[in-house]
Amino acid sequence: MQSYLKDLKEKLKESMFSILPFFLIIVTLYFIFIPFNIWALISIILATVFMIFGMALFNIGVDMSTMKMGGYVGSHLSKSRKITFMIILSFVMGFIVTIAEPDLMVLSEQVQSLGLSNKWVILITVSSGTGIFLILSTIRTLFRWSLKTILIISYSIALILSLFAPINFLPLSFDTIGVTTGAVSVPFIMSFGLGISAVRSGKNNQNDGFGLIALASIGPVIAILLVSLFLKGDGVVDSNSPELVGNIGAMGMSIGTNILSYIKEVFIVIIPIFIFFIIYNYMYLKLPKTVLLRIFIGLLYTYLGLVVFLTGVSLAYLPTANVLGKTIADGNTKWLLIPLGLLIGFFLVFAEPAVHVLNKQVEDITEGVIKKKTMLISLSIGVSIAMLIIVFRVLFNINFMYICIPLILIMIILSIFTPDLFEGIAFDSGGVAAGSLTASFVLPFIIGVCNSLKLNAMLFAFGAIAIVAIIPTIIIQIIGIRYKLIINKSKHKKKSSKVSTISIIEFE
Repeated sequence: MQSYLKDLKEKLKESMFSILPFFLIIVTLYFIFIPFNIWALISIILATVFMIFGMALFNIGVDMSTMKMGGYVGSHLSKSRKITFMIILSFVMGFIVTIAEPDLMVLSEQVQSLGLSNKWVILITVSSGTGIFLILSTIRTLFRWSLKTILIISYSIALILSLFAPINFLPLSFDTIGVTTGAVSVPFIMSFGLGISAVRSGKNNQNDGFGLIALASIGPVIAILLVSLFLKGDGVVDSNSPELVGNIGAMGMSIGTNILSYIKEVFIVIIPIFIFFIIYNYMYLKLPKTVLLRIFIGLLYTYLGLVVFLTGVSLAYLPTANVLGKTIADGNTKWLLIPLGLLIGFFLVFAEPAVHVLNKQVEDITEGVIKKKTMLISLSIGVSIAMLIIVFRVLFNINFMYICIPLILIMIILSIFTPDLFEGIAFDSGGVAAGSLTASFVLPFIIGVCNSLKLNAMLFAFGAIAIVAIIPTIIIQIIGIRYKLIINKSKHKKKSSKVSTISIIEFE
């Protein structure tokens, strides 16, 4: 019992550091730009509490269940060595863990329809794309194909498809880069990747674990672009913008409605993970009942955490961000979006717990050559630049592809020179930086700006997550190239030193 309380305390602390910076920004902007309403303010505070507790429960659940399941499956795969089995399992795992991603669910909530369908088209298409490309990642790992080559080909295919896809789908398609690599999928897929890498010997096993996620993130982009070719009509954003609650009745109604809705929806996306693991355990793992019970409790935590977190997002963060964007963009105050974008971008990185995990990982891998502080500052600057691009794109009506294509070309060019290990980390970092708060605050904020400026939000708001995901990728690639230069320089000095020492001895 004490260990559970200790875990809860630690996760609550992490969640508070993640959510509170944005809470302070929202409350400050609320008092400046929105007419005061006590119930609206209470709903923001209550939503923050919901999100903190929801994120804490969710993270405890992931540690107890998702990471453990991924480890068990990956360990079994490293011993089975059955290629056909691995390929089938790749799709199943990619699909079920992606469809449960909270970031993806928040994104899908903000789209009313795609053609004749609803948000489930996004969930199913994106999850299928991840599953299919996880198959490609598995084959690539087993046969030692070049990650760089496949990434270049995959992004080239995405750019070619974008020439034929309906224009309204382009920003949304590339947004999926950032929402498919989150707290549910990353632990599972990383463990799975390391298990597959262990099937063959080689010094690049660690690199391949990262590469699995890097490839899985481009699959959903291609999937959405392909599906959009066959849908009739355009994707549209919900014309009924969310509004802040005005009284206690509206607040109670919002909480009740959202909880009931998410209890059902989250159950639908969580239960396949549980069923999959029960069947897999029955057929192959044969784990003790005590272990299965702990995993089940972990999934329960994950389920409750998702319900509470998404309820908080829908209660106040989505509507508040939307109203703030709409209000600030109205009239002369719209130019304040530029400094606000920089501020939000800076704190966005500090507020994402996974960013700190990535930074520690890079410091360990580089043996201290690249410091955590260097990574944190670099990513903060990168996301601030991303937010600046997003704001300028809206203010000056810039076509998303005019931004996306150059950024992707820069990524492709840099990938030629980036060390293999950093290549995987770079693409993974995009999903880390574009986390839950990007989908639940930045996107609805920009949608509100578009509503105020009478712009099509599908064209000018969506794509924000993609930009936030791409810029950190470029930043990490540059850091990787710098690391390579430092290592090469160090080796050259050692070599010169040896030569110099020998020459001195010979001279004497």
